[in-house]
Amino acid sequence: MAVSWIAYRTVDAVREWWPEYRERCTHFLYRDEWRSGGSSGFRLMPYASATLQTLRLSERLDDRSDRDVQYSMTVDDALLALVSGLKGSCFEATGLAIVAGNRETIPDLAWQELEISESLNDTVRPRLGGGPGYRDVLIPMRAVRGLWQPRPPVPEPLSLPPLVPPVGGGYMPLYCAAQWIATHGGAANFDPRETDRWREAYRQLLSRVASEEVKVVGLRGGRREPVPAYLFAGIKIAYPSGHWSLDLLLTDEMYLQSYAYTDEKQWLEGFDDSLEQHRREKWSRLVVLCADVASLWPFALNESAGDDGGGEYRSGAPGRPTPMHLVRGEFDRRCSLESVEATITQEATFLSGWLNATHPKAPPLAPKAIANALRAKHRVYKHARK
Repeated sequence: MAVSWIAYRTVDAVREWWPEYRERCTHFLYRDEWRSGGSSGFRLMPYASATLQTLRLSERLDDRSDRDVQYSMTVDDALLALVSGLKGSCFEATGLAIVAGNRETIPDLAWQELEISESLNDTVRPRLGGGPGYRDVLIPMRAVRGLWQPRPPVPEPLSLPPLVPPVGGGYMPLYCAAQWIATHGGAANFDPRETDRWREAYRQLLSRVASEEVKVVGLRGGRREPVPAYLFAGIKIAYPSGHWSLDLLLTDEMYLQSYAYTDEKQWLEGFDDSLEQHRREKWSRLVVLCADVASLWPFALNESAGDDGGGEYRSGAPGRPTPMHLVRGEFDRRCSLESVEATITQEATFLSGWLNATHPKAPPLAPKAIANALRAKHRVYKHARK
């Protein structure tokens, strides 16, 4: 059943290889019996036993012209992927020891010497010399479904889930913050399969997390706790675009697994953001502080200023629209975090780059203009720290 899931990624396909289901089902098969004196025709026959041999035979007979190469593979490749996951400690299987008869965890190192029986369902034995092995091998369903994601319905949805803006107090799922950044606050739309768009959004978000400018809270051991910021520095990511890397399957490093937030029910069922290692969750249900996201990426939060094009870049003062009030707000936030640069020139250069990165539609501000506007406040900040 695990191999059929990896190969086809649909519940219907897995049910077809559920032994209890096959025992209760029949289907019509054509039997040519004229040579033995009988009449040829279709007969109602029971299903054959669920083994890798019959699974391969079914693959050759079935029409797979409509298969999605992104969410499916051959049975042989699926078996290789499953065994690679077991050898790489991505998840653990259990089995009934053929000699002792008790169920026990099969060590990952044991898979270096074990081979799966082609004719006996869910039985593994040592490759050399026969000998005892395991039967009734069970694979953790959640790990398999998480590693090899379900095939989406056809036609595949090409739209992003509803946007969750960083408004009000409290926290928002980490993915929602990444979507807010990737869509510039809902102003831009894109195909959710575009990994490059996600890569840039997560780069911006996680760099702020690693520098402790965005607070992350997660669930560990059943308790809500702040997640150490350093864990996100240079971390590898399984993006919500659905494109998986084999490096994440085999790496010994911790990585971020992110799923699109569609509703709270699925989020609580495990389709959330989590820090994982070998497919084992270390931190789950990661959320970020809304106020941090709104401060760093205030896209469209203040956009309601009529038709003059000022939008969020109007400070309320007469004259041309200017984003200087956004720069002042970011400077105040950095003062509260004690992350201001040593000199006003360095701080102004940083804030100019911050404005260009987080507000690409805003009128640009040169470092010199920012330095002139914030010089006095920077002096007060430096004096207060002495």
